[in-house]
Amino acid sequence: MVVNQEVLTVDRVTHARTGLRIKTIALPAEHGGWGLLFEPIALGLLLAPSVAGLYLALSFVGFFLARQPLTLLMLNRRRSSPRTALARRFLAVYVGIATASFLAAFIFSHHAFILPLVIAAPLAFVQLAHDSAGRRRVLVSEVAGVIAISSLATAIALAGGWSYPAAFALWAIMIARSVPAILYVRACLARLHSRSASPLLMLIAHVLAVLIVGLLIRAQLAPRLVLAVMIILIARAGIGFARLQRATAKQIGFSEIGFGILTVLGVVLGRAFGL
Repeated sequence: MVVNQEVLTVDRVTHARTGLRIKTIALPAEHGGWGLLFEPIALGLLLAPSVAGLYLALSFVGFFLARQPLTLLMLNRRRSSPRTALARRFLAVYVGIATASFLAAFIFSHHAFILPLVIAAPLAFVQLAHDSAGRRRVLVSEVAGVIAISSLATAIALAGGWSYPAAFALWAIMIARSVPAILYVRACLARLHSRSASPLLMLIAHVLAVLIVGLLIRAQLAPRLVLAVMIILIARAGIGFARLQRATAKQIGFSEIGFGILTVLGVVLGRAFGL
């Protein structure tokens, strides 16, 4: 609590002196991104804890935080201001932390975690390309970004000594959870803002997620409990969209954090107890 108060005090002082708010420069604008980041981190570290995995998680947090100041710099690359100067400082700090942590993960592992990150890299660049064009919230950007960040569960599992099939199954589960969630939230927000929104695409995505998890279970790469979680997510999507007039954007965001926790627990408990 003391740390938070100090941060707020520094933020107020900086705002008073320069007219800038540190929060808008240093922290991501989309709060839902935190949940999508920490779901694969929690899943990977709970199932395959390791020193390398911990450093890898810290590295991804650094790169995740770097996205906000980097976007500000790309959108204002032709002009300099106190805002962009501050963004450069935060970017340097975040990238420094991320790079140092990644090197530490590299030192403390057998480097198997590199493969999923290489596969995910083009998707991360797709998201960055949309960021630089000021099209941060388009569907392609969000889906590419969430698939890329979901690779962290696989990378942490590989750093912890898992086999490739078992580790990549975690990526598939995270995709089956996160992509339909993106479509669900987008449909809900569109409807809340009185825009035309059909539940068809997000329901199809949820059904495909159930099929993917079913195939993983048949291949003995996922616990059966995950299938129950995916069915719960389908029910959440249908009921949540139908009763949307009773919800707010903040409530939808917090509920998705809860469903993300449910998914992680489903995988962890399912593997721990053979469910």
